[in-house]
Amino acid sequence: MEPTLKLLRVNKGFNQDELGEKIGVSQTTISSWEQGKAKPSAKNIYKLAKIYAVEPTVIFNTIFKQKT
Repeated sequence: MEPTLKLLRVNKGFNQDELGEKIGVSQTTISSWEQGKAKPSAKNIYKLAKIYAVEPTVIFNTIFKQKT
C-alpha cells in the first residue's frame, strides 16, 4: 500500500494542528495537502521528510502519486 500524507502523519501520532505547529503552517494547510487540494513547497517537503524520518523523495512521490 502506498503511503499517504495522512497515513504518515497518523503513524507519527500527530493531529493536523500539531503537525502544522511543527512545520509553521495552519491546520487548514495540512488538511489541504492531505486532500490533494494544495501541494507543499519544496521547503515544507523537506520539513515533512525530517519529521517523518523518511527521504524527501517519499514525500514527493506521495504527493505526486509516483511509484518508487
